[in-house]
Parts: sequence; C-alpha cells; structure tokens
Amino acid sequence: MSTILVKTENVKKHFKVENGIFSDKKKVVHAVDGVNMEIITGETLALVGESGCGKSTLGRLIIRLMEPTSGSVYFEGQDISKLNGSSIRKKRREMQIVFQDPYASLNPRMNVKDIISEPLLTHKIVGKKDIEGKVAELMEMVGIRKDYMMRYPHMFSGGQRQRIGIARAVALDPKFVVCDEAVSALDVSVQAQIINLLQDLQEEKKLTYLFISHDLNVVKHIANRVCVMFLGKIVEVGKKEDIFKQPLHPYTRFLMESSPIMNPHLRDKEKLILKGEMPSPIDLPRGCRFSTRCPFCKERCKESEPELLSKDGREVACHFPLDA
Repeated sequence: MSTILVKTENVKKHFKVENGIFSDKKKVVHAVDGVNMEIITGETLALVGESGCGKSTLGRLIIRLMEPTSGSVYFEGQDISKLNGSSIRKKRREMQIVFQDPYASLNPRMNVKDIISEPLLTHKIVGKKDIEGKVAELMEMVGIRKDYMMRYPHMFSGGQRQRIGIARAVALDPKFVVCDEAVSALDVSVQAQIINLLQDLQEEKKLTYLFISHDLNVVKHIANRVCVMFLGKIVEVGKKEDIFKQPLHPYTRFLMESSPIMNPHLRDKEKLILKGEMPSPIDLPRGCRFSTRCPFCKERCKESEPELLSKDGREVACHFPLDA
C-alpha cells in the first residue's frame, strides 16, 4: 500500500510589491496560491509549467527554504510548517535540494571536499578524522574521481558540478529530494547522464523526488506522476502515461503540443494555438486563471474558478475537461 511522504494543504506564498512600476504596497504577487499536493513515498512526481508559474517557490516552501504566507506542509504526517529551531534543523536532514544552476549553487571559494563535507560536519554525522573517506565514497558514488577532492568548482564542467551538488544533497541520506530544474542548464547528452544518475541513486537509496522541470521530454523519461501548475495553482495531476496520452486540461494540452516533436512525420499535425495575453500574477482574472488564453473558454469559466476535482483516476481543475 502506497504511503504519503509529503502533503501540502492550501499552501500560499504571496510577495508584497513595493518597487518598480507597481508601487502599491497593498498589491501582492500570488506566486503560490492555495496548493494541495501529495507526494507518495518512493515516486518521482514531476512538477511542470511555464517559467514564473510558481514551481520553484513551491519546492522551496515544501522543504522550508521559504516560509509560507499561509497553509501547512506535512512530512511523514508531521506539520513541519510549525517547527522551528533544532526541530526543523533535524528534519532538514531528511529533505534536500539540487539547484538549477551548478555554476551558482557551489561556493567558488570552497574545494570539493569542503562543499560535500559541510552538511556532514554541520549535522555531526561524521567526525573530522573520517570525513575524507566519506567524501571520497560520495564522490565515487556520483561519478567524480576522488583524486579531484581538493579542486575548486571552476575546474569542473557543468555536468561535473551538478554531480558534486547531487553528492552534497545525498550526503545526509535524505528521504526526499527536490530537483529544481536540475538538468535544464546542461547539454542534452549530459542531461541523460545526470537523469540516469538520479534514477540509480533513487533505486539504491530509496529516495522520493519532486522533479521540477519545464522540459516534457525529460519528464516523460523520469516521472511516475505529473503535476501541472499554472499561475500558482495546480490544474491537473495524474499518472505520466495518462497525462501524455490524453490531457484533460487545455493548458496541459498546450504544454504537450509546445514541446518539440522528435518524429519529423508528425510535425505537420495541427496544434492548439493560444491567444490573448498572459494574466498578471498581481491582478488575477476573476474566474479560471487560464480563461484569458483558453480557446475553449465559456462564460462560466470567466465567472467562477474551477476546483481541483478527481476524474477518471486523476485530478483536474477545469469546468469543461477536454475528453468531454
């Protein structure tokens, strides 16, 4: 029987607008706006959507790198949004993150040994006399030669840097890892290597992933389930096979059709074209957030916001799902 490792309840994150063109301090950016999500132990849940939809913010909220404006995050049934001090520090050992940019996420003043050993020493997992052996073990686990232990980040390629970041993330033997666009800054050939590494580590260490990405070809390879996000809201959740075969939400279909097609014989297929302007996360539309761009929009869509409801084994937030 599958168990829920991570659960969010009506999580929101609003940022006050104080500078620039919108100087009204009463207005806020609705980065994450009432998200309910469940992540099952041992799975890879892919969180997809356009840039700026709130994916990375949600990932950081889940592991408490950001504090939510409201709502709760549960890890193994415990509400970690209420933990503080030593309690949240202890829980953070079980939740880690691999950042998007391997060139920015590693301290250029620290060598590889110091980068990987930092969490081990901070949480007092390994003593100083044993740290070199543990770092060498982690480096070999991710495919970096232990001879490179004293080298600095600028001496490595992007793929090697990301391997170092992954070694740092798994050093504490976490249960849950957020992969925040972990391969988007890498060449395609290197992406495949890093994805294979992540899958090998997942199998070996029984990890659970939240894989944040905008690349559906990568998602199709690595995910078990897919969660689609638009303007701070979840619009569709389901098994990977179901989502790719028959998307129910118009926005999901748009994402699928905007992805490059590998087969040249299928490139002449008619695609869904979106019109209208992208709504502002500051001044949101009254009804469905996708109504200003949706070619299937009806009057009801402009008046009331659809709830995320179960349908045929998955969840969709649409008044008129596409299969209907």
